[in-house]
Amino acid sequence: MAKNLLHTKRGRLFTFSLLYLTEGIPFGFSAIALTTHLRMSGVGMAEIGMFLASLYAPWGFKWAWAPLVDMIKFKRFGTSRTWIGGAQVLMMATLGILVFFDLQGNLPLLVGLIVIHNIFAATQDVAIDALAVRVLPKDERGIANGFMFGASYLGQTIGGSGALMIAGWLGFKAAFPFVLIALFLIFLFVTLRIREPQSVEAEEANIDDRPVLNRVVEELKTFFKEIYLGFFRSGRGPVFGVAFALLPSGALALGLGLGSTLQVDVGMDEQQIATLTFFGTIIAAAGCILGGWISDRVGHRKALSVWYILTIIPTLYLASHFIGTEGTAGITIAMFIGASLSYSFASGLIQGTRTALFMGLTNPRVAATQFTGYMALNNLVYTYSSFWQGRFADANGYAGTMYLDSLLIIVPLLVIPLLIPSTRGHD
Repeated sequence: MAKNLLHTKRGRLFTFSLLYLTEGIPFGFSAIALTTHLRMSGVGMAEIGMFLASLYAPWGFKWAWAPLVDMIKFKRFGTSRTWIGGAQVLMMATLGILVFFDLQGNLPLLVGLIVIHNIFAATQDVAIDALAVRVLPKDERGIANGFMFGASYLGQTIGGSGALMIAGWLGFKAAFPFVLIALFLIFLFVTLRIREPQSVEAEEANIDDRPVLNRVVEELKTFFKEIYLGFFRSGRGPVFGVAFALLPSGALALGLGLGSTLQVDVGMDEQQIATLTFFGTIIAAAGCILGGWISDRVGHRKALSVWYILTIIPTLYLASHFIGTEGTAGITIAMFIGASLSYSFASGLIQGTRTALFMGLTNPRVAATQFTGYMALNNLVYTYSSFWQGRFADANGYAGTMYLDSLLIIVPLLVIPLLIPSTRGHD
């Protein structure tokens, strides 16, 4: 393998997959393993809800400090390597501190450290995505993002299920070194070998030795100029991309709260739900890779339109089998499992392709800010969709909500043809 992992296609896929694995492992550890441990230790649902809120909150606000990743450059070790590596070291440090405390007896400390940990994790995500925008050729963005999201799913399984297995054998404290060793190995063998593209290295070579703050102030003017050019002087695609980011990414009902409540209402027990979740994750990861690979060959916009339509099929299938407007009459567990797994695959197809499309809309000189902006807006979709679907389902039942959810896909399908890639800074 080349010394610079980013100089070959295989090296780029390897690098970005493992970097996204470092996002999935600690997230799965916190969201699955730690949450399970707290509940089994007698921590109440309200406290666990607070813990989970602290886990997700930094990811919703990462856009606020994303410009720093664009503006603050480092000469000695390279900008991307410094941001990503520094964030990983601090992620390991915040998790490592927890080994020395009784978690259920120090819940405020746990919440505080998890917030700090996820600030560093979100910062790492911003820096990884910015690097990907700069180095991935157009014909690799789909497959690379497919591998990235697939690796993130795998990381969540390792950090969640894997850590719980270790905890079952050796006690929960043993799960911490399991996670930390995995993160350290990737830091040592991947992150430290990152090298910037030659164009970025040339820029960094010209960085003077004045204090970072002085350079940031001088770069503000250039930064806002590039943001303006990236959105308004790079063709029509980036502007339509803002509207597109706020539209549903396919039919969403089976992937949000409606799907979670439906699996309980049709009579599935905890073991069945756990098994379905496991296989759903594996299938979604496979969909990520396959969807990205296909989209690089047929075009990201064309493929994404097809993937969106595929999410409608299992949604309409279930909706058409409900009997009456209330309850779950007409739906069997087998029907739900089949529809759910089909939806997981279609949802996976979307992940890599949609992210590749947003990368194509982004100005590489302000990649951290612009790309993170698209992703942050897209996160709002899950918020408002969960809100309206819950209220609508209460009033009109599952079937009516699923029919409306499927109908709304017409809007993003009309916008997709307008998402012409950015004309600024891309090959």
